[in-house]
Amino acid sequence: MGLQERAFCRTAMIASFRAMVVGAFLAHATVLFVLPQMPSVFSSYSLELMKYGGHGARVAMNHPIIVVLYLIPFVAFFGLYFFKNWGRYLLASFLALVLIGSFFFGVSISGPPETFFGHAASLLDGGIMALAFLSPLRDQFAAPRSS
Repeated sequence: MGLQERAFCRTAMIASFRAMVVGAFLAHATVLFVLPQMPSVFSSYSLELMKYGGHGARVAMNHPIIVVLYLIPFVAFFGLYFFKNWGRYLLASFLALVLIGSFFFGVSISGPPETFFGHAASLLDGGIMALAFLSPLRDQFAAPRSS
C-alpha cells in the first residue's frame, strides 16, 4: 500500500471513529436526558411497568454518586474525540463499573425507545473501545499533539 493510500485509510478511520464517538454521545444523551422528558413515546403499559425499575436495588439509582457515574461517559467522549489517552481509560472504567453495578442496581425495565437507544449506545461503546485499544488507531492516543 502506497503512502497516499495509507494516509487516506488513516484519515477515514479517524473520521469513522469520531463519528462513532458523536453517535455514542448522542445515544447516551438521549437515554439519560431526552427520553425521561418524553413520556408520550412510551405506552401507558410501559410507563406503569417502568415505575418498578430499580426494584430490589442495593444502591438507590437517584443517589448523587450514581448520577455522577452516568455523567462520566460524556467527559470520556470529549477526550476520545480529541484522542486524549485518559478518554479511553475513563470510558473503559465507566463500562466496567456499570457492568459490575448491574448486579446492584435492581430490576431494569425500559420501553422500546429506551431499549433502542441503549443498545445503540452499547454497540457504539464496544466499537469505540475496540478501535481505541486494539486497532492501529490506538497510536493516535499516544502521539503528542501540536495545537
